[in-house]
Amino acid sequence: MSTFFLAVGLVMALVLGVAGSVALVTGRVVLPWLRGSTNRPRLWGVGALLSAGGLAGARLMPFEVDALLVLSGLVFMGASQFFGPRRTQPDRTTTP
Repeated sequence: MSTFFLAVGLVMALVLGVAGSVALVTGRVVLPWLRGSTNRPRLWGVGALLSAGGLAGARLMPFEVDALLVLSGLVFMGASQFFGPRRTQPDRTTTP
């Protein structure tokens, strides 16, 4: 049973790591069920990488460090859902 949880955790860490890396580089979330609801994809990518690191190192790190990494990643992923999109330029649309 322990080997099963190790394998599932490593697969989840791999998927989150790849999705987080793609989100950081391209600015798009590759997971289709999260694409429309994520306002800040790069913030989501940071959270996904933190969670992936916590899941991948679960056997090597103490529980306190592992839980801190996973929970901080989940906070970043949740924050990316609630924060509005970043505006780089003011909205200059005027109707004549």
